[in-house]
Amino acid sequence: MLAISTLRRVALGVVFALPFATALPAETADNTGPADDPIDAQARDLIQAATDFLSNQDKLQVNWFVTYDTVVDGREKLTDVRSGFTFLSRSEGFVSATENGLKSRDFYFDGAAFYIVDPDANSYVLAPFEGSYEDLIVRIRDEYDMALPIWSILSNRSKGEWLESAESAAYLGVTRIAGREVHHIAASNYDHDWQLWISTDAERPELVMLVGTDPYQQGWPQYRVYFHDWVFDPDYDPNVFAYTPDEDASRMAWPKPVLDDANSGPQEGDE
Repeated sequence: MLAISTLRRVALGVVFALPFATALPAETADNTGPADDPIDAQARDLIQAATDFLSNQDKLQVNWFVTYDTVVDGREKLTDVRSGFTFLSRSEGFVSATENGLKSRDFYFDGAAFYIVDPDANSYVLAPFEGSYEDLIVRIRDEYDMALPIWSILSNRSKGEWLESAESAAYLGVTRIAGREVHHIAASNYDHDWQLWISTDAERPELVMLVGTDPYQQGWPQYRVYFHDWVFDPDYDPNVFAYTPDEDASRMAWPKPVLDDANSGPQEGDE
C-alpha cells in the first residue's frame, strides 16, 4: 500500500542518481519518411505511442527530477533544481511530494478538496473543489495562476500537443541513459526546441527524459526533466489522496494573484 511518507522517502532517496546518467552516442537512424516532410515518420510514431500509452494509464506513479536555467547578466547560467514524485489515479485523485531547494510542498487531491501542505511549517492551504484531475488543472490555473507538478506530462489535455506544436521532428537513433536503451528524438517550432528520450520497450514506451531550450533568450536556457521508476496500476491505500491536518496545523490563506493576461496560466516548461 502506498503512503505519502513512504513515497517521499523512496522518491527523495534515489532521485538524485539521475543527473549522473550518461548517454552513449546514438546509433545512426534510418529515416524513411518523405524527404520534404519536416516531421520524421519514426519520430511521429514514437511520440504518438508514448503519449497514447501514458494517457491510457488510469493509475500511475513516477519519480522525477527537474533542472531549469536562469541566465544572469546575459551570460552566467544558474541552475535551479526541483525533485519529487507524483501518484495519480485519474478516477480518484492525486498526491505529490516535491522539494525545491530547502522548501518542501505536498499536494493532495481526493476529488472533493485540494490541499497544498508545507510539512516543515505544519501549515496548509485548502481549496474545496469537486471534479477530476483534468478539471483541477484548469481551476488552479485560472483562479490561482499556478501549475500542478508535471501536469503537462500527465494531463490528457496534453495528448497530441507534442506533435501538433512541432514544425519539425527528427529521429536521432537509439542511445542509452542510466543503463536503459532509449529512442532519441529532437523537435522544434518557431519558439522552442525540445528533445525526448523514450524507452525502446514497445510494450511500455515510457518517457525517460525531456529537455527544452529557449533559442531566443541569450544563453539558451534549458529545462530538463528526468523520469524514473514508473509504476502502472500500483497497489495503494485509497486514503493516500486525502490530507487530514493535525490539531497543531495552521490553515493559511491562498494568495490571490494579480493576473496579466499575457502571462497568466501555466507556461512552457512549468511542471
